[in-house]
Amino acid sequence: MSNTTKGDKIKFNILNLAKTDSLYNYGMKVLCFSNKIKDKEGVGWHRVGENINYFPNQYKRENNKFVRSFYTLTFTHQFLHDND
Repeated sequence: MSNTTKGDKIKFNILNLAKTDSLYNYGMKVLCFSNKIKDKEGVGWHRVGENINYFPNQYKRENNKFVRSFYTLTFTHQFLHDND
């Protein structure tokens, strides 16, 4: 993301993932990079996200033998800085 506004909450939906389970279902947060945090604290990569869910969606993937679901990762992130 670019051109962010401090305080804005954005809901992200990442579709068409293939794994049937994810560590996001067990408390893992999304990894995010912030130039502003890197400049201030020296560490740009950090874990973020609220309302993190990983679940099967309505899209299907087919091969010769099986029909399986694709999965969606959804989470909300609130930006801490402008133009980060």
